[in-house]
Amino acid sequence: MLSKEGFCKALQMIKEQESIDEQFSKALDLVGNGHFVFGTENKYLLALRDVLKEAVNDQYDYIDWWLYEAADDYTVWEANCTMKYCLKEPEALYDYITGMLKPIPVSSGESTS
Repeated sequence: MLSKEGFCKALQMIKEQESIDEQFSKALDLVGNGHFVFGTENKYLLALRDVLKEAVNDQYDYIDWWLYEAADDYTVWEANCTMKYCLKEPEALYDYITGMLKPIPVSSGESTS
């Protein structure tokens, strides 16, 4: 299995590269009058995400969710809404996927939305 440190480093490097790609795309947009798109379907990135998923047995695509779709609080709730997990940091995501993260009890009246 991939170490937590290696997992976290890979996720942080993905986020850094996406920021660089976004800046580059904005520059192309300025000179191309909106007719350039950069970084879509990047084969290296797709391969890296697949390797990370397999290395930590991410059966439910939490890595993609964390990178692209997570809400600002990065919170995941258990189905019965009595426990939650804060996955803001890549270390917490790793522990969650590998089953090592302890849930946080939900206080009465706390909303799941």
